[in-house]
Amino acid sequence: MTGPTKSAAPRATRQQLVEQLNRELLNQSTMAPGSKLPSERQLAERFGISRPVVREVLRQMQERGLVDIEPGRGAFVRAVGALDAARVADGLYRRGQATARHLVDARDVLESRAAALAAEEALDHDIAAMERALVWFDNASGVLERAQADLAFHSLVARASHNPIIELMFGSITRFVFELMLRSLDDPAVARKGIPHHRQILAAVKARDTATAERIMSEHILLAKKTYGGDLDEPLDTLARRRMGELFDSGALDDLIATALHRFDEPEGARLLTP
Repeated sequence: MTGPTKSAAPRATRQQLVEQLNRELLNQSTMAPGSKLPSERQLAERFGISRPVVREVLRQMQERGLVDIEPGRGAFVRAVGALDAARVADGLYRRGQATARHLVDARDVLESRAAALAAEEALDHDIAAMERALVWFDNASGVLERAQADLAFHSLVARASHNPIIELMFGSITRFVFELMLRSLDDPAVARKGIPHHRQILAAVKARDTATAERIMSEHILLAKKTYGGDLDEPLDTLARRRMGELFDSGALDDLIATALHRFDEPEGARLLTP
């Protein structure tokens, strides 16, 4: 008489595997960024499907930016951050013919509230990082580097709100924000009025003065409405091309933004919108 046979693993469809892995990757208590996924063989056995199907699913997840696949080592959970959100949203916003006015209005709603929350929630390392961003801004050479420092400061304000939805929302518009900052910093009239706001916002955050932080940030963002003239209703695509010319392509733009967003990550403990 033979003993009991080992039951086969329940057979899953490709879609069920994708959904299960998505759930696990989005649950940071289960799979934190940098964690290694089970091997192809282990996943195949667990889901009762072939290794080629597992390989195809992992490749799809890599294309979506959820995992990094390292030959000979396996698949690892990828940290998703600001530039990922920006890449997804960028095409949608541009197809919608978003203008500088649209962006200014959206930033006013988002960043004014972020500044108020930062005044309530910012930790010491958040404030120290904002200070360093403004030192970088003051010492920057040229409009490009100043725009990087400007973006870093605004990103740090969003991070200091300690509201992950605000961080993600700001992350989705970082390309547009950077392009608009190039327009503002290249215009002496705008720069002269807008640059002092940075220190005023930081002072309000330090003083835990939510009303002043919110008010100054709003004045800072809405300055464009008083100074951009006809540019305010130009599609952002047109405005960006005219201002940036052939300075850099999309990849170079991403590099500049990533440098700004990551500059204060280490070693001093400041945590930015994690691209």
